[in-house]
Amino acid sequence: MKALVARSYGPPQNLRIEDLPIPEPGPGQIQVKVSAAALNPADLMMIRGDVRETFVTSFPYVPGSDFAGTVTKLGPGVDAFVEGEEVFGFGVPPSYAERFDVPAVTSGALAEYATFQADGPFVARRPAGLTPETAAALTGTGMTAAVAVQDGDFQPGEKVLVIGATGGVGSIVVQLLAKEREAEVVATAIPEYAGYARTLGATHTIDYLTTDVVTATRGLHPDGVDAIVNLVLDGDHLAQAAQALRPGGRVITTTFSSLGSEDVTVKVVNGPPSLRAGTFSALAAHALDGTLVDMISRRYRFDQAGQALANLAAAPHTRGKWVISMM
Repeated sequence: MKALVARSYGPPQNLRIEDLPIPEPGPGQIQVKVSAAALNPADLMMIRGDVRETFVTSFPYVPGSDFAGTVTKLGPGVDAFVEGEEVFGFGVPPSYAERFDVPAVTSGALAEYATFQADGPFVARRPAGLTPETAAALTGTGMTAAVAVQDGDFQPGEKVLVIGATGGVGSIVVQLLAKEREAEVVATAIPEYAGYARTLGATHTIDYLTTDVVTATRGLHPDGVDAIVNLVLDGDHLAQAAQALRPGGRVITTTFSSLGSEDVTVKVVNGPPSLRAGTFSALAAHALDGTLVDMISRRYRFDQAGQALANLAAAPHTRGKWVISMM
């Protein structure tokens, strides 16, 4: 089979499409003929060795975690799926799975064939009407967004500042908050993405490059917002942003935070370990009923996958999701 392969740590420009053996599904796994895969910053971290002290990359390494495709073979003990079914889902490298005890190991989605763990909530059937590209774009970012919104316990009418609103996770967070939870969303977005943020459901946008976010948020809501969903900032930057909160407000963040006080509740979100059964099916239903709009901003062919990751590494800002079509 053809696969995008890293032979050692290095920049994405070193990736090459090579011939590798088709991976065989182990116990509890399925083999999938991949139709589409979505890109994530984590792919770059594993390739470059940014996180090698925590997550070791074994070479040859095939990146890619978010996928949609067709089941082609069942491993021992699998009875949740049958060959020929259309599925979509998520998998992680073995070192990540071991560190966080996540039963979602994959051989790498940027390949013609890949294996994924069939047990648990990480693979779902792809409903008719949902394209493989859209399905692949929902998984990794969608699970983190869904966990953030669930853990935030947002109520109708609450005012929420979303920092990093136009990226993959932020795009889904804004939509779930505005359309499902009926919250009033203030979104950080560069000017060229402000219209996109409003399309997602944001009531207000703040250009974080030229405007102080706290001052602008307080200008809109002098008493402060009820909550912040942070997908970008850490350390002192997050502590500064928390000044936009009302007393007793809460922060839901995907970055590590030592932020804490009697007036602020902090919840750190890590999507894969917290994924709940039925989340992917619910996201698919939202995509079909219009709650979630199409967030794909760039599409590439499989033979362009290496260049796509190089472009992702060089992009100062991204909007929505970038996907690779294997067809």
